[in-house]
Amino acid sequence: MALRHEAARHARYGRPASVLVVELPGGQGDTASDRMARQFTDIIRAEARDPDRAVRMGRSRFQILLPETSGRAAHAVAERLQRAFTVAQGGSSAFRPSLRIEIATPHRTESLEAALESAQVRLRA
Repeated sequence: MALRHEAARHARYGRPASVLVVELPGGQGDTASDRMARQFTDIIRAEARDPDRAVRMGRSRFQILLPETSGRAAHAVAERLQRAFTVAQGGSSAFRPSLRIEIATPHRTESLEAALESAQVRLRA
């Protein structure tokens, strides 16, 4: 519902919005994957602003809606999430698995839904 609302604001008024599509590192067992997802949920809570909305889309995938956020600002959020995740995993990014993050930021004439679909396709590739 929040995505539809923000997509309508973007279409009607040209307001910026972005969505982060985040894939946690794979290859973990069920227990390890759930623990990692809980850690990442805590990271989102610590880093997100009040209007941001995060949804867990599966065992290892999250979508984070960032209203009033340009592509540049969304990249900064993605970098903060990556740094916090690396610290939570107990090491440097050279020795720990990293998040896969795609950023969906529509152009003025593009819909938020179309930008999100493109980001999801890029993540699958």
